[in-house]
Amino acid sequence: MLDRARAFVVDGDAPMPWKDVAGTLCAVALPVILAISVLGQTGAAAFVAALPAHLAAKHSGTHTALAVTLVTGLGGVLALGSHPLSLMVAGVLSAICALGFRHGLSTPCLRALMTWCVFTGPILPADDKPLVLAVYLLAMSWSLLVTWAFGQSAETPQDRESSPEYSLLFGIALGLGLVISVDLGARLFGDHGFWFPLTFVILWIPPFGKLFSRTAKRTAGTIAGVVLAIIVTLAVEGMAWKLAIILAILPLAFRILPLSYAGFTALLTLIILEALSIVSDVSALAVERLASMFAAALLAVALGAASLAIVRRIKPEALDDLMEPDG
Repeated sequence: MLDRARAFVVDGDAPMPWKDVAGTLCAVALPVILAISVLGQTGAAAFVAALPAHLAAKHSGTHTALAVTLVTGLGGVLALGSHPLSLMVAGVLSAICALGFRHGLSTPCLRALMTWCVFTGPILPADDKPLVLAVYLLAMSWSLLVTWAFGQSAETPQDRESSPEYSLLFGIALGLGLVISVDLGARLFGDHGFWFPLTFVILWIPPFGKLFSRTAKRTAGTIAGVVLAIIVTLAVEGMAWKLAIILAILPLAFRILPLSYAGFTALLTLIILEALSIVSDVSALAVERLASMFAAALLAVALGAASLAIVRRIKPEALDDLMEPDG
């Protein structure tokens, strides 16, 4: 029992080297801090660009990351402030991700897609799209440059190419899940409805053999993070202390990412809720976060199970190969 619990929490061999942690913070956190300090709410566009650009570059190199981040950024600005356009863009981006899956690029596509979901909510101002896009492009460029300079580009195993049939199935399942989560997220969770599609996309990232275990770990980590956030909020008062806690935990979160997906999720949830609690009630945020997490987990598991059933029916001998980790 203890061995199973340990294997559930600790699923990696070693933590991220401190040099890589420094590179990640420089690529992702620094432009966000500067942009928000200067531009306020609009500066959040730096996070939407810097994080996926860094993650996609680490997986598939800066050229691929530049392409996928540009596409999702343009799609995000197009969808900003319009729910009907958000649904239409979600379908188009899902088709692009299906093409990426066909050619072994599903992971960078989905990593760029996950923060696109923020464009579907009201966090970014819809009345100044040129400025939002400018911040996005600058943060993306900075993130890619830093990732390359720290030698972190294309450092992980690449995805395998897939057949046209699997790519079509992947695109249909992703498109259904993304459109449903964007629509229901806006209707059920209000200002933070983006959490629903964002979580769904994260759960859908390959390898698909880890879909169900990754869903369980992210659910457990989210619950733990919400509990920690409530404890910190009750114990700590004042914006300065909350910002200090966020800055102290952020490098630790990236440090343990390769070692514990559940632990990283818990710390990241704590960071996000503490940051949002500066302007919102943490209890309401906690309820919305948990509800959107369970909704995304249910949707991902349902679509994953349906997809596996279809694969088992049309080509059962290929199921084991599809479920194996890439690389």
